[in-house]
Amino acid sequence: MSFEIVMLLFFAMILLGVPIAFAMMSVSALYFVTGPIPSFVELLPQKIFEGVDFIILTAIPFFLLAGELMNRSGMAERLMQFANLMIGRVRGGFAYVNVMASLLFSGLTGVAVGDIAALGKLEVTAMEKCGYSRGFAAAVTVASALVGPIIPPSGVIILYCAVMNVSVGGMFLAALVPGVLLALADMLVIGAQARRRNFPVSDVTRSASAIITASRDAALALLMPVFLIGGIIGGLMTPTEAAAASVIYALVVGVVVYRAFSPRDVYRILVSSAFESARLLFMIGAALTMTWIFALENVSGMAREFFDTLDAPPFVLILLINFLFLGLGMFMDAALALILFAPVVAPIAYAAGVDPLQLGVMLIINVTVGLATPPIGTVLFAMCSVVHLKTGTLVRELLPFLAVKLVLLVIIGLVPALTITIPGWAGLN
Repeated sequence: MSFEIVMLLFFAMILLGVPIAFAMMSVSALYFVTGPIPSFVELLPQKIFEGVDFIILTAIPFFLLAGELMNRSGMAERLMQFANLMIGRVRGGFAYVNVMASLLFSGLTGVAVGDIAALGKLEVTAMEKCGYSRGFAAAVTVASALVGPIIPPSGVIILYCAVMNVSVGGMFLAALVPGVLLALADMLVIGAQARRRNFPVSDVTRSASAIITASRDAALALLMPVFLIGGIIGGLMTPTEAAAASVIYALVVGVVVYRAFSPRDVYRILVSSAFESARLLFMIGAALTMTWIFALENVSGMAREFFDTLDAPPFVLILLINFLFLGLGMFMDAALALILFAPVVAPIAYAAGVDPLQLGVMLIINVTVGLATPPIGTVLFAMCSVVHLKTGTLVRELLPFLAVKLVLLVIIGLVPALTITIPGWAGLN
């Protein structure tokens, strides 16, 4: 079976709704069974195991569990109250609060869909009560949720580091400025529409006692990313140890401080996190069967030859890589796109002068924006389901937010200082 037919079958199975891991294993088995050495199919189980045989990947189940604990502990409401007191009293204030809360909460979960699950209905309902349309409220929530996989700690970043052999600490630091810029870009869109659409002004009372109470309630949540990133950067903990520590921290805060969990709640959280971890790790293992095909077919060499024939300047190559991963993000899971195609474009990007950390941030943002873009649009459809909204309505309101993110993507690709300066200060680049 030719490589072209393999890829056509793969995308056809995805569009038909076949689970991604099974689609990858199925086309891989067909490729080897119909190839010149059919016995290679017997090596697929070994390749699947090799796909998850990275010590750094053990951090992902812990971070998923910590994020789930944070989701259900009431931290979301505390962070929203804190953000409302800080920036709520301006025109369109609660829309800014939405972005700020997502920025803070995403730093805890590192998962865009987790942000939607925890904050989606809460934020949209609160904004509707303040006078915003449901479509705009949902668009702000989706746009701000895309910061989740960028702000550390992030499971996608850890996955990328495992695949590309890049420093986790360096990637965490490289993602900080772009993550904040994404949130500021969302605020810029809100500010541009605030007076034209006559957005309401929040009537929150900013008394000293209210600020002290909100700050105290949010402090434990805000300290966790600082604790984790500081431990990794300072060499006190490996990423896996930091992930395990985050679980202990979240459990202590949720059970002892907030008193949010019963033993039954903890059991349900453990089951849910175990299922999600197994799903993700199984997909990672299955993806290596596809990367094996890519290696045998010399896909990276073909891609390099294609870009060489273009004879384009470096900035054009950077734009083309952006477009490629933005397109991939529209059709497939972000983790899968990175596993399969990041090793293919990395040599081309490095030759064009792109730093490994810069490339990682750029690719992760691209596939993350794809989460809010049809036809797959995991975050997009999750929000429509949560708040009972038509997809067309949400997409229309979301377009300005996606537009500024695309502009920011180009800037990140052309301005290395945005990603490599802070890791350079820490000696991680």
